[in-house]
Amino acid sequence: MVSRKRAAIYIDGSNFYFSVKKTFNCKVDIDKFCKKLAGKNQVVKINYYISPVGEANPKMYVEQQRFFEKLKKIDKLKIVLGRLEKHKKEGKEFYVEKATDINLAQDLIFDAMDGIYDAAFLISNDGDFSGVVSSVIKRFSKEIIYAAIGNRKSISYHLKKVASSTLWITQEFIKETII
Repeated sequence: MVSRKRAAIYIDGSNFYFSVKKTFNCKVDIDKFCKKLAGKNQVVKINYYISPVGEANPKMYVEQQRFFEKLKKIDKLKIVLGRLEKHKKEGKEFYVEKATDINLAQDLIFDAMDGIYDAAFLISNDGDFSGVVSSVIKRFSKEIIYAAIGNRKSISYHLKKVASSTLWITQEFIKETII
């Protein structure tokens, strides 16, 4: 009998949202998506990293709060908040997400140190995670699966190169999880 691995899922929320929207032009049920992703593995935790929208944008704030309420109903899911910082360039205001990537990287490392998971799924196309992924695999002998969403140009070459394996999220994969 093959034993099930303890699986942790780490979702870079903004990256996930925009990758799915750009690639498949849809929204997905996060619970169904994570269950399908984990397969026969035992999901021990799901961390969703995102920065909250401020009340300065009432419509987006309300939508995000509804989304958070849905996420809170998912077993073993924890919302990990970063922050949005306002910046100005050439007279235009824009927001930059801060702390989400570092929070995800910390959790990937500390959870590996604490023996929380045997395998971790990383849902992000951000190549900046390649260093931490490589280190966790080497130092803690953990399996890190890169869940790649997008085409060959939009996924991370660096993550693909260092991850234990790459799971391509295809139209076939995602169709059962579409809202």
